[in-house]
Amino acid sequence: MRGRKHPQNSFGDWELSQRVPKEHFLLKINARINWQPCEELLAPLYHPYLGRPSHPPLVMFKALLLQRWYDLSDPGLEEAIRDRLSFLRFLGLSLHDPVPDETCFCRFRGVLADKGLAERLFKLLEQQLEALGLLVRRGTIIDATLVQAHNRPGTPTRPSVDGEAAWVRQGKKSVFGYKAHVAVDQESGLVRRLALTPANVPETLSFEAVLPGDEAAVFADRAYDRFDRRADLRRRGVFCGILARPSKRPLSAGQRLRNRLWERVRRAIERVNGTFKRHYGLARFFYVGLKRNLCHVWLVGICYNLKKMLVLQQD
Repeated sequence: MRGRKHPQNSFGDWELSQRVPKEHFLLKINARINWQPCEELLAPLYHPYLGRPSHPPLVMFKALLLQRWYDLSDPGLEEAIRDRLSFLRFLGLSLHDPVPDETCFCRFRGVLADKGLAERLFKLLEQQLEALGLLVRRGTIIDATLVQAHNRPGTPTRPSVDGEAAWVRQGKKSVFGYKAHVAVDQESGLVRRLALTPANVPETLSFEAVLPGDEAAVFADRAYDRFDRRADLRRRGVFCGILARPSKRPLSAGQRLRNRLWERVRRAIERVNGTFKRHYGLARFFYVGLKRNLCHVWLVGICYNLKKMLVLQQD
């Protein structure tokens, strides 16, 4: 399919666009982000000549960001784009352009998941945040959070629709779902890396997958404590702020003191995980399967970082 070209905006489009406040966060993000690299990455999804005219892939990508910022369903997203001038301004649509329907969002999200493009889009935008001087790289904080699966767990007579989710015990409760692994820049609070596993996979196995590798220090809770990991970090000259856990002998007074100090640093990532769950729909997944839910996690990371960019720039 080929992306549809927009006709020139009319005077009515210009007049109505002035009704969107300049302080609106969507306009600020549009003004500070160069979307061209994302557009070039997505362009091969649509053939320039063959097939029926389609919605430009950049419009579809930005629509999925709106969906996460405003916690909308696919039908709700379609309706909101039709009704909100701020959405049209952010997407670059005129009043005369057709609005993608809910099935378009579903198909496009599936393409992003199948081709693993959400992670690549995340890294393209991360490069722009780095160019703005927002990434400090003094330290990386790593943690994991449980996310319930969209479908109910199976029974002996009825297997679950989501066969990649798993059970895990959390305190006195059991959770059926996935584990989202997050790495955050210590100073800026920007998300650096993300990963997703079934809930029963131990956090420590995803440590290397989410570690950016360019930080001067690493902070994590006791679940990541391993002797060989500590030795490897020190050998690379990286400060090891992983909380110690007792093994055969109880922790020494020095270890307990260091744990208290590093826990204060590590606690910052809990606010990020809390924001993911309260505002970005990561309390429970909307989709089935590891691939599509991982795409959702990367989109959440993009949305979080773009809004965090405005906070760091005091906007």
